[in-house]
This record gives sequence, C-alpha cells and structure tokens, in this order.
Amino acid sequence: MEKYCYTIYKKLKDIMNRRKLFKDLNELCKNLDIDYNINSGGCCFVAAVLAEQFENYNIPFTVIHYGWFRCHYAIRVKDRIINRSDFSSKDIVYDEPMNSDCLYNIYEDETWNTTYDVEDNSIVESEIKSLFKKYENRRSR
Repeated sequence: MEKYCYTIYKKLKDIMNRRKLFKDLNELCKNLDIDYNINSGGCCFVAAVLAEQFENYNIPFTVIHYGWFRCHYAIRVKDRIINRSDFSSKDIVYDEPMNSDCLYNIYEDETWNTTYDVEDNSIVESEIKSLFKKYENRRSR
C-alpha cells in the first residue's frame, strides 16, 4: 500500500510540475516576444525548439499552424497551447503531430517577417532550454 501511495504521489507531483512548466513556458514566450519579437518572424523557430525539448522529455505534442496569410506556429500539449499569440481556434489551419526536425526544416526553407532578428536564435533557444532544465531539476527532487 505504501508503494502504491508513493506512486500516486509521484504522478500527482509530475502533473503539477507539468502545469507549472506550461504556465512558465507561456510566460517566457510572452517575455521573449517583448524582448526579441519572436512572434514577428521567429515563432516557427520557437516551436521547433519547444518540440525538440518535448521530444527529449517524451511529452506528446502537436503543432498548430494558424492563419493562411499571416501565419503563426504554436505547440499543443493536451489542452495547453504554448505560444498561442493573438490567434483564436477559428484561425487554426492544422493541428497535427510533427517532429522538431520537420519544424526546423520549415523554418530554414520559408521566408519570415524580418522584425525578428535570427541573430537572437541562440539566446531564445538558451532561454527555453534553461526553463526545461529547471523543470527537470524540480522533477528529480
């Protein structure tokens, strides 16, 4: 019985950590947009970095593509959308599984809004990976 209770406790703790991670990721994306304009030409890169991290942690996700003319990429994990921006569900063109390699290829092959400076990619990537590291550290306690 004690082992069963501990297993339940670990699962609940993991769920709480994931909720905190998703909230913190959305907050980080808001701040990255303020500081680096990620939602003006960098959203696909951000989605690729997020996808890569979710793959590393075996967290299933889908990629959401909003809009036809003014497009935006975001990541969905269950009912949580990371980096939604100002798009609504009626703007969704597709919401399907896609791996990070595919997203990196889309990012490399397409033309994006030049407001986002690609020189900031390493900073943006580092910030996202750092947040996942904090989640990993909380998870291992």
